[in-house]
Amino acid sequence: ILNTKYKIVGNLPFYLTAPVIRQFLEGVEIRPQHMVLVVQKEVGQRICARPPKMSILSVSVQIYAQPEIISYLSKKSFWPQPKVDSTIIKLKVKKEKLKIDRELFFRIVKTGFSQPRKQLINNLSKGLKMERGRVENWLLKNNIQPTQRAETLNINDWLKLTKSVK
Repeated sequence: ILNTKYKIVGNLPFYLTAPVIRQFLEGVEIRPQHMVLVVQKEVGQRICARPPKMSILSVSVQIYAQPEIISYLSKKSFWPQPKVDSTIIKLKVKKEKLKIDRELFFRIVKTGFSQPRKQLINNLSKGLKMERGRVENWLLKNNIQPTQRAETLNINDWLKLTKSVK
């Protein structure tokens, strides 16, 4: 199956959502073209989030795929009835491979989100052990205000930061 084009359709146990998505977006040689999944409503919303509501989860998925919410499902649609509502999401997997250092990208992203209510300049200078002035210049060079929070950055902002870090 992994030597050909394929799609994934599934109703995942909620506790397996992130590991399964991660495995098929990061952990296989040939990624699926699309993934259509039933997931917990809040998780689907976080995956599909846009600034200013980004999270590590949304960045981690959106670096590899374009997510969209297809529909919402009431918990009453299932038997036995779960405690939460669900959503159907579609992930259109990007064809091109990442042209950046993936480990560095996720290190910067995780550091940026390490304390979500803190400003980027604080999280990045402390977490990456860089001088505040250097971090400030790095952010400004990429048209990002040092006082912004990680949740306000989009995928392209994180990519620019990764490509320009010194």
